[in-house]
Amino acid sequence: MKFTYLFVALACFFSLAVQPLSAGKKKKVQNLEQKIALGVWDDVDKNASVESLILWMKPFDEAGIKNYYMCGSPEEVSHYIEAAKSYKGARVHAWMFTVNAPGDSVALAHPEWFDVNRIGYNSHEYDPYVKHYKWLSPSVPEARQFMKNKAASYATLDGLASVHLDFIRYNDAVLGRRLQQHKFKIQQDTYRAEYDFGYHPVAIEKFKKLFGYSPLDLQAPWMSPEWLQFRLNEVTSLVNEIVEATHAKGKLVSAAVFPYPTRARMTVYQDWPTWKIDIVCPMNYQSFYSENLEWIPFSIENGLRETYHKNKYVSGLFVPDITAEELYKAAKLSIEAGADGVNFFNARSLLKDDKLEVVSKINQEYNL
Repeated sequence: MKFTYLFVALACFFSLAVQPLSAGKKKKVQNLEQKIALGVWDDVDKNASVESLILWMKPFDEAGIKNYYMCGSPEEVSHYIEAAKSYKGARVHAWMFTVNAPGDSVALAHPEWFDVNRIGYNSHEYDPYVKHYKWLSPSVPEARQFMKNKAASYATLDGLASVHLDFIRYNDAVLGRRLQQHKFKIQQDTYRAEYDFGYHPVAIEKFKKLFGYSPLDLQAPWMSPEWLQFRLNEVTSLVNEIVEATHAKGKLVSAAVFPYPTRARMTVYQDWPTWKIDIVCPMNYQSFYSENLEWIPFSIENGLRETYHKNKYVSGLFVPDITAEELYKAAKLSIEAGADGVNFFNARSLLKDDKLEVVSKINQEYNL
């Protein structure tokens, strides 16, 4: 009898010991995130059904894409969230225009919210470079609240991975070399007044209260460290306010930013290493700057030197300008330089010239 009880007890022990271990291993595999996060940026298809989006996602999922940064209204993005449920590990991020507000009827009804350049032109009427540059002032309280409310409208979406901030900066005071030479045919050998923004009367008054003078009193305000830092702080404080509110709703915050900190600060007054965001996506678009692929790890190393992986670093690559072979090299260089992931702009471009096969190869090498 004692032997029978002992046998039963040992059987129960081994049953309890073995089952949780195997179940635990299975659960770990199911919840495991990609070692190298792979994602795409793209505009939403406004007319697509959830069923059609499931089919659209299929080739990307098979290639290893798990992150979809989609630009559209909250309702439109919600359709992608629903479609992503069909694919294990798929995550949707709501990509929103932040300081730049083209075509936004609510913002455009308030010309006083829009930023002003050094000449005095208001971005509501004056278009620097392109028609879709309509810059709000991060110094105007009502404009700030509008941007925060917009982020909040995405943060309420069930199942959203992150609120993704884009155009979270000032106008390009200085463009990349290729854009200067080939697209806009301009020479920017200094900070030209028509492209240098941040001079909204509210911003100037706020600056004057701090320092006792206006940046316009300076012979070369673009050379003032105080005026530069003031503008950097205006964007940083806006981002961190959005982060605090978004985190309170249980959502992450990500952002598309300029390549590396020095370039971001100098050209668009963007100080992203100081932001409290969860995922930073520097747009390492080497072609915009007439640089070779080796410039990409240079950009990444300089970004990580300041962030120390306090947030996830995802290297953004511009797909249309490079071949499939170059895309593979750019992705590998990004990962070897320390990037936690790679984002591809855009999804449509990946479907051409065998470039989606490159993503599959990278996924095979680093994630499987």
